[in-house]
Amino acid sequence: MSARRVAIVTGGASGIGKAVAERLARDGWAVTIADVNRQAGEDLARTLAAEGGEALFACTDVSDEGAVTAMVARTVATFGRLNGAVNCAGIPQNGQPIHEMSLDHWDRLNAVNLRGMFLCIKHEARTMWEKGGAIVAVSSPAGLKALPNSAAYCATKSGVDGLVRAAALDCAKQNIRINALLPGATLTPLARQAAAGDPALLKAGNWPLGRWAEPEEIAAAAAWMISPDASFVTGASIAVDGGMLA
Repeated sequence: MSARRVAIVTGGASGIGKAVAERLARDGWAVTIADVNRQAGEDLARTLAAEGGEALFACTDVSDEGAVTAMVARTVATFGRLNGAVNCAGIPQNGQPIHEMSLDHWDRLNAVNLRGMFLCIKHEARTMWEKGGAIVAVSSPAGLKALPNSAAYCATKSGVDGLVRAAALDCAKQNIRINALLPGATLTPLARQAAAGDPALLKAGNWPLGRWAEPEEIAAAAAWMISPDASFVTGASIAVDGGMLA
């Protein structure tokens, strides 16, 4: 059993999830990195362990309830408990308008972004039920402010926000806090790759702070949200978006 606080980070092998896993490890958490990318996840777990942390990788498709159940069970078997979770796993839309979107694409986004979030919160909360804990669901400003050619993505993120509020009520008496984190445009490796053909996209933004976020800025917010410093925060949707929603 680990003497540290224990957290799960889904989507933890890359992007915002990786930054969250690294931040929590620096803050003294034992971390389960859950992701479908085995190589990147195992590499990160080894790096965190080499730096003095405790980490394991669990290959997890969050849309599969069996995989989510196994991921949570392995975390408890390895570290002895579960104190927190930051659920970052999600996929983007392919940029099609609604009249061109395939049902398969709609179903895939819902399976990962919404059903996957439900399954993670369900099994994380069940594990925390007796002793409490904190769960962060990474959503998006797109759940509150629509984007063009993003109907499926916006719908799933709106669903996540509603799920968080309802789940927070269900779990409040058990001292399980559940909140949504809404990151704005963030300079993940995928974002940099997507903007490679147009470097100007990374130099400014159409929101008040006029720049993109670094993944570490989003990770800092997530780390606060599952920490005891946020002990009176639940059922909230907290935007870290450079003023986009303002």
